[in-house]
Amino acid sequence: MSKSERYYQEYLSHRHVSRRGLFRAVVSAARQVAPGTPSACPVISLPPGALPVAEFNAQCTQCHLCIDACPMGILEKHESGLPQLNIQYASCDGCRLCIDACDVGALLPQTRFDTGLRPVFNANCINPVRRCNQCVDSCASQACTIGETWMPELDNERCTGCGECLVQCNYDAVTLVLSAF
Repeated sequence: MSKSERYYQEYLSHRHVSRRGLFRAVVSAARQVAPGTPSACPVISLPPGALPVAEFNAQCTQCHLCIDACPMGILEKHESGLPQLNIQYASCDGCRLCIDACDVGALLPQTRFDTGLRPVFNANCINPVRRCNQCVDSCASQACTIGETWMPELDNERCTGCGECLVQCNYDAVTLVLSAF
């Protein structure tokens, strides 16, 4: 079974997907990316619960058990061989299966789930005809609100970096960046 088949099976078994969301995922997955071109999700992020970067790089044995354990299919092998979090078509729900699968201690349980990613909203977000509010409606931690200028605003304290706002955005107006928390 190819990764894309596994991904969609896991995604559909864990989430309700609207027809629009499924169509958007299929269409965007079919886009060809030229070699050397940055991917649609240029952020390289470590899995949830990862030790600080230097310690993680030294501790991780690249066994990929965490990748295999991820039911959402959002952990993948980076070109360096280390696992990376790639939130593009599915969000991280903090299930901790990747942490439980790590037997070398490179991933540790967190007191508060946080991927370390934060959304940044760009001007594509403002639709003068119809405001969608997808990021606000889909945010389980209620970290996104609509400001006076109709742009989404983020409460960093509430945000867990799950990426649901990115997954639900129909206008490619959300980019995830590593936070410095």
